[in-house]
Amino acid sequence: MTRALCVLICLLPSVASAQAPTLESLLSRFAALPGLEARFVEEKRVALLAVPVRSEGRIWFSQDRVMRRVTAPDPSAALIADGRLRMRQGDRTEEIEIGDNPVLRGFVDSFRAVLAGDREALERYYRATLTPGEGESWTLRLVPRDDALRRFLREITMRGDGVTIHEMRMVEVSGDETRTTFTDVDTARRFSPAEARRIFRVE
Repeated sequence: MTRALCVLICLLPSVASAQAPTLESLLSRFAALPGLEARFVEEKRVALLAVPVRSEGRIWFSQDRVMRRVTAPDPSAALIADGRLRMRQGDRTEEIEIGDNPVLRGFVDSFRAVLAGDREALERYYRATLTPGEGESWTLRLVPRDDALRRFLREITMRGDGVTIHEMRMVEVSGDETRTTFTDVDTARRFSPAEARRIFRVE
């Protein structure tokens, strides 16, 4: 009896880890992340262009802040923090209040809310459907709820494994499609105060 009980207890962690993820459990795991850093490659397919528009760079996330730096072909930076989107390309800097623009807010929360594990923000703008795959893999489909957002966006699909997002695909009503792949994903990234000041800025 004792040996059988020991075998059962030893098996419990592996059985639990094999359970299919749910939207609630996945977002809870994202909410517990200290931070994130990854490389990305983005390809935008526009109906009028024969070749996709390609860009690459790095992305960081910490405490509800998202920093995106494009390194090629044309350097640019975009910071989402404190309800604002700050962008810089070349010598031009622009700042937008996210809350004043429901379409922009919807686009921002499609990614930020997932990383923050913020289900309320996510479902404010989207109907979210999580489809489990093998092991800890999953596919998250986001369909806009907001009328203004639906005029521009058909759906967003994210694919990942555990708390690692591998791909994000955005399909617009026009038929244009943006596919972003993430590599070298560090989901245990912590930022010292000095690093945070250096990374989460557009100047």
